Amino acid sequence: GVNTETDEVLEDHNENFGNGSNCPSPATAPAPELTIVATMPLRYRVLAQHIGEGEYLYHVDASQKKEILRLEMDTDNSYVQNLLLAAENVEAFKKAIEHDIHKIVNAVKKVFPVDGKTPELATVIQFLKTWFETEHIDRGLLVKEWAKGNRVSAIQRTESGANAGGGNKTDRNPDYEHTLDTLDVEIAMATLPMDFNIYELPGSVYRRAKEIVKKKESPFKEWSAALRATPGILDYSRAAIFALIRSAHPEFYHYPGRLQGYINANLTETDHENPTEEALTAARHTPEKDAVEEANRQLAAARGEYVEGISDPNDPKWVKTGTSQPTTEPELVKNVGNGIFDVSALMQNSSTHGTETNPETTSNVQVQKADSDEKQAGDAVQAGEDDLGTGKEAVTVENQNQAEAQQ
Repeated sequence: GVNTETDEVLEDHNENFGNGSNCPSPATAPAPELTIVATMPLRYRVLAQHIGEGEYLYHVDASQKKEILRLEMDTDNSYVQNLLLAAENVEAFKKAIEHDIHKIVNAVKKVFPVDGKTPELATVIQFLKTWFETEHIDRGLLVKEWAKGNRVSAIQRTESGANAGGGNKTDRNPDYEHTLDTLDVEIAMATLPMDFNIYELPGSVYRRAKEIVKKKESPFKEWSAALRATPGILDYSRAAIFALIRSAHPEFYHYPGRLQGYINANLTETDHENPTEEALTAARHTPEKDAVEEANRQLAAARGEYVEGISDPNDPKWVKTGTSQPTTEPELVKNVGNGIFDVSALMQNSSTHGTETNPETTSNVQVQKADSDEKQAGDAVQAGEDDLGTGKEAVTVENQNQAEAQQ
């Protein structure tokens, strides 16, 4: 250039800073080969999230893809193989988006740790189905319950939205599904005046309780509303529920505030699976009640007599008496011990129906106790109603409840 003031020719000091062709280009590494996970088959998508160690993988590189292929071919890895088979047998899983697959795979690893005992295929399938059927807001609670060993089928909530519980072990049959609806039946039974074995329920008591629930009779209705609103109510034992209701002042149910205060102060239990003797006493649990007494009650009701817990007190035929309800006659079948039953009263009563009997030939009949107990109990109590979640009959009760729900 030229200095306009001195007419001096200036040297050209322009330099090439790498924009020209003379600048050597640095060595460029080849771009890694990435595969988008969503474009892969279901098995690879599951394994991609499995190897992610909790991190959501949007794509995988060549080494990760090689690890996925290795795991799929590793038939000795029962944990991975069960996970893949379970995923392919749950329709909701096959339709899931990537984020849900990431969440469910990590939920499985929390419930069934990889370094722990390998879960059975059926158990994994059960968990996957339950997880997808559970509301998004409750899935965290579901995982916590399953991780503790509580195989709950759903997270139940009170009307206020609080967790109703139901995941821990109680004095009920472990195979019995305790819900807010089955709680209602227990509440109804606890409001009945008679004492009975709360773990081997007389059929008449169970049927009367179902009727109370259906008709929403008081005081059941008020107790149900209060207990259904209590957080964690399904965690308490049956004995605790019975003891709470049967120890309360008979007029408390008229005052919701006072009733709730009583519940908050007295519904306390530390070992839900093993109720204390005090709780069982307060619940008026009477395990010595046997089938003979129940048979007498059933016979009396069948003859048209009023029997508390079996007969409907609102039936017009009882109101027509105008004074008092009919009372039951003396026991027709008496257990005199050592496998001997006195049925003379029963045989004498049958003469009114045209059957002549000789009292001398019917009293103190010796029978085999096992056969007698089985027959008496079988006639008096339907096995499906005998137990509300405490013994082998619990499965029958559940089937009966399902049948009622379908009708």
